[in-house]
Amino acid sequence: MCAAFCLLRNLWRPYRLFYRRFTAKPQKKVVINFLWKNGKKQSVNANVGDTLLDVVLDNDVDIDGFGACEGTLACSTCHLIFSRRDFKTLTKPMSEEEEDMLDLAFGVTETYV
Repeated sequence: MCAAFCLLRNLWRPYRLFYRRFTAKPQKKVVINFLWKNGKKQSVNANVGDTLLDVVLDNDVDIDGFGACEGTLACSTCHLIFSRRDFKTLTKPMSEEEEDMLDLAFGVTETYV
């Protein structure tokens, strides 16, 4: 599993970086915080509109098994837990497919996307 993910990361990342550098307009940036079980926090910059999978791959965030389905909504490793305040600002509702997938995820909360 890890070998397939590492291969995906090594093949996909250079293409994404090349594509963005020559085709993308400057985008608004946000900070994404990853909170680890050991209490440490890792902050990375992301473009508004990026998927969580994009953020992890672009910033070399090391999450074992993350992105196993390569962004096809066939696993539940790409999910977020928002603060209540931030969750209320979301404007696009989850699709039924996304909700079904999150039903399979570990530790689901009310502000889970």
